[in-house]
Amino acid sequence: MSKIFFIICFIFTTFCYGIVDSTKVKDPQLAWKYALAPGLGQIYNEQYIKSILFLTAEGYSLYKINQYSDSGAIGNRNTYVWWLFGIYILSIIDAYVEAHLSTFPKKNEIENK
Repeated sequence: MSKIFFIICFIFTTFCYGIVDSTKVKDPQLAWKYALAPGLGQIYNEQYIKSILFLTAEGYSLYKINQYSDSGAIGNRNTYVWWLFGIYILSIIDAYVEAHLSTFPKKNEIENK
């Protein structure tokens, strides 16, 4: 009885989920290493708009840090330093998670079946 169950599970997982295109599989370890340079993790995952958004947010934070450093507003400068740090860590986590989800079926792929 258990052999039949395992055979049915094997057939179900093989034919219902389809075959994963190996060229679209992303390596999460490589993704977070690329993400250490701002925006490259998203480029590795082929999410170009998200890469631009992260780069823009980090660039704006750097601009505000320099602006508040020159004017002497240390509290505001520190706030933007924390924002820069948070955006940087978020981009690394995003690249890692998106690489793990690279084999997950997209919405349009599900609708076409």
